Amino acid sequence: MHIHFMGIGGSGVSGLATAAKSFGYTVSGCDMKESSFLKMVRGLGIECMQGHDPAHLEGVDVLVRSSAVPIDNTEVAAALKKGIKVVTRGEFLAILLEKKHKIGIGGSHGKTSTTWMIYALLRAAGVDASVYAGGKSNGLTNVSAGEPYVVELDESDGSIFKMCPDSLVITNLEFEHADFYKTPANMLKSFERYLLSERPENLIIGRGYDLSDRLFAMFAPLSFPTHDEIRNGIGFKNSENSSFYMKDGSLFFLSGRTEIYVGDAAEPAHVLQNRSAALLAVSEYLGKAGRTLPALDREFWKSVPKVDRRFQNVGTWHGMQLVDDYAHHPSEVHALIEQAEHEFRKFCLVFQPHRISRFTAFYDKFVEVLKDVGILIVLPVYSAGEKFEGRASKELYEELKNSGNFVFYAENIDKAAEIIKENEKRLNASAIVSAGAGDVNTVFARLMNGEDK
Repeated sequence: MHIHFMGIGGSGVSGLATAAKSFGYTVSGCDMKESSFLKMVRGLGIECMQGHDPAHLEGVDVLVRSSAVPIDNTEVAAALKKGIKVVTRGEFLAILLEKKHKIGIGGSHGKTSTTWMIYALLRAAGVDASVYAGGKSNGLTNVSAGEPYVVELDESDGSIFKMCPDSLVITNLEFEHADFYKTPANMLKSFERYLLSERPENLIIGRGYDLSDRLFAMFAPLSFPTHDEIRNGIGFKNSENSSFYMKDGSLFFLSGRTEIYVGDAAEPAHVLQNRSAALLAVSEYLGKAGRTLPALDREFWKSVPKVDRRFQNVGTWHGMQLVDDYAHHPSEVHALIEQAEHEFRKFCLVFQPHRISRFTAFYDKFVEVLKDVGILIVLPVYSAGEKFEGRASKELYEELKNSGNFVFYAENIDKAAEIIKENEKRLNASAIVSAGAGDVNTVFARLMNGEDK
C-alpha cells in the first residue's frame, strides 16, 4: 500500500512517515519548503517532492495531511475526486497502531522530552520498546522495535482524541492553541469527554495548572510533584508504594521497595517533573508484569539522549554558549528562563513569537514573563502560515524597552545577529538562547557565518 504524506517536512508528519515506512508501507511525501525534518526523511530513502501538486498522487492509496494543509488544497481535492482515502495524521497514527500496546503522552508542555525519557527507561529495564515522538533525538523521531509503543500525542489539532492508549500521561494542561479550542472551557470539555469515553488502564495527570488541576479532581489519577511543591521541598504520595519525596536536597521516587533518584532539587523544576512523569508511567507498566524499575543514579539521567531544540547546546560563539529551545508558550518561555538563569546567570534571549493567534491570546502573559529578562531581542511573529489579525511583536518591544534592561527589536533574523555582534561587549553574556518554534535558531548560523565555532 502506498501512503503519501502532505506536510512531510513538519515534526509530527515526518515521524509518522518514517514509522509507516518501518511498517512496510510504500511512502512518499511533499512539502512547501525545506526543513531539517525533510532532510531526515529524504535521508531514509523516502521520496520527497517540493510543493503541492495533484501529479504527486500517481499510485497513491491513502493521503495523510498535516493540520497545516487545508481540506480545500488542490492536491487534497484531487485525491478526493480520485477516490483516494484522505485522513489526518492523528487518524492515520491511530490506524497504524490500532492493535499495539500503547503508552500515550499528551499535554501542553514537556510531551516530547517525557516521551523520549519513557523510552529510555523502558530500554534500561530491558524492554524492547518502540517510540514515536514529535521531536528528534539523536536525529530520529521514531524507533520501531517491539511493544509497547511510546507515542507522543498532539492536542494542537485534536489528534490526541483519535488515539486509545492503554496508558496515558497528561504532563499538564493549560489553555493553548486558541485557534483550535477558542476558549479554556472548550479545551477542558474536550479532554473531559475524551477521558470519560476512553478510560485508559493507567492515567497520570500532572497538576499545577488550572485545567489539569480540574481534570485531576474529576478523575483522581496518579500524579507527581508540581513546580511549587518541588521548589518548597514537598513531595507527592500516590500510595504507600508509589510516592515522591525530598531527601538531602534531592527528589526521589519510591516504586515498590525501590528508591529511584529523580534529580537535585536545584535543577529546573520542569526537568524534574518530566522525569517524574516518565518514572511513574514506566513503573506502572512494569508493575503489571510483576517487574520493577532498575536502580538509577545521576549518571543515568546524564546518559538519556537529549531532544533537539529542548535547551540544546549547539556550539559557542566568542566564548558564549549557543542554546536552542522550542519554547513558544508563556509557561514554556518562563521555564526556559528559569533553566537559563540556573545554567548561565547572565544570558541574551532571542525571542520569536510563534503564531499570531497564540501571541495575541497570551500577549499580557508574555509581557509578564519577559519583563525581567536582562538582555532581550524581539523578532516579528512567525506566522506558520496562519492568516490572523492580531498583536504585533513590536508592541511587546515598545512595552518592555523602558524596563531598564537591554531590549532590542529586530526586523528579521539577520538584524538580530547584527545586534548581537554590535553589542557583544555591552551585553557581557555567558550564553545566547533562542526561544520559539519557528526559524529563530537560524540566528546562530548568521553569527557563525564566516567564523570558526
